[in-house]
Amino acid sequence: MLKLDRVNGKEMNDLTDLEGATLAEVARRGTATTYVIANTFAESPSEYWSGSAGAVYPLVRRLTERGYLEAHAASTGKRQRSDYSITPAGRAALTRWLLDADRAAGMGFDPLRTRLLYLDLVSPTEVATLLTEVAKRSERADAPPIFADRPAALCIHRSWWEARRFWLQLISKKPQK
Repeated sequence: MLKLDRVNGKEMNDLTDLEGATLAEVARRGTATTYVIANTFAESPSEYWSGSAGAVYPLVRRLTERGYLEAHAASTGKRQRSDYSITPAGRAALTRWLLDADRAAGMGFDPLRTRLLYLDLVSPTEVATLLTEVAKRSERADAPPIFADRPAALCIHRSWWEARRFWLQLISKKPQK
């Protein structure tokens, strides 16, 4: 069952960035074990991703319970394992997560950067639309933040947005597969 919230009359994706990235990894591979997913995140240069069993195994279990992943019994020699594949509901949730321009335009850990790793899973037209929408939202987000009275914080904020705008321009010019 899909869990969606409605915000301003619009369905919003319910996936965290780690859940979205997990679904994307499974979708890209066709099937994956929890061990493979954990290793993928453990090898990431980002400190944001936790490849620990304590993070990934419960996450995969939640995605399975929500109907986004399906477990298939498999074995290697005498060892039993579960291979996971993405379900149609999982694919729909993944696509919503990938193309969620509002969240991709957010501050903090860069959710756009996470999505860029997996945009080959959607069409070039959808990628172009996402990048256009993120650029629009990024322009609106350049308004003075709540810490405008702190010059150092404001300088960091403005520099971050300027860098992001430049980055979006570069990405938008790159041909999509």
